[in-house]
Amino acid sequence: MDEIIEQLLLVCSQEIDAFNQLLQTLHQKQRAIVEGEIERLKQHVSQENEIIARTRELEADRLAVTRELARRLSLENLNPRLSEIVEQVEEKYAQRLREQRNLLRSVVEKIQTLNQSNQFLLNYSLQFIDNSLKMLLHSEGPVYEKNGKVPDEPSAKIVDHRV
Repeated sequence: MDEIIEQLLLVCSQEIDAFNQLLQTLHQKQRAIVEGEIERLKQHVSQENEIIARTRELEADRLAVTRELARRLSLENLNPRLSEIVEQVEEKYAQRLREQRNLLRSVVEKIQTLNQSNQFLLNYSLQFIDNSLKMLLHSEGPVYEKNGKVPDEPSAKIVDHRV
């Protein structure tokens, strides 16, 4: 039993490391957004996608280990949460699992907050660009339609943007 719990602790630790890498990448992404560095932003998005793929693998590993642990502990739920496992294992493991669970929750909450902040910054930037284009073109209607196309009959404008 000890080896499967140690394996679970190892996978949780790897997940925490991956989430911390994701958090760091999101901070770098935010700086790139604020500074308007498109190439850096692209690099950070690429890194983010790689880390997310890694976290998905780790999550699958964790779920496989928890299923095996649930089977060995004769739990009814074969997909138990960490909190359910904590209740069933020896205290020496329970404390470590609680710590891992708390660290996971904490870093995931930070990621969610930073993602929301980055989404706000991106939306604000897009709105700013759209408004700037409208002023430059002196257009009353939208610069682009929802499908990304330019309207057939744009209104009067300072600069003719059609090529």
